[in-house]
Amino acid sequence: MVDWIVALLNYLINGVAIVMGWILGLFPNSPFLEPAAPPDSINLGWVTWLIDFPTMIIHASALTTCILMYYAVRVVARWIKLVRE
Repeated sequence: MVDWIVALLNYLINGVAIVMGWILGLFPNSPFLEPAAPPDSINLGWVTWLIDFPTMIIHASALTTCILMYYAVRVVARWIKLVRE
């Protein structure tokens, strides 16, 4: 009886692994396998391999936008007396 349960569990685990492998096979390849190259006029391939500048610029601009929005909302809230300092 125990052998039958173990065989059933192994069969179910194999089935789940096959289905998950098929689903993961639908996803595209990782963009981090080959780092983005800098402009052709500057040969900084090794630096781009360490630090991905385009992604860093996107994240920095998003962070700056969030900070500016926070201060803008704070000023507006202070104008309408929602926030007291």
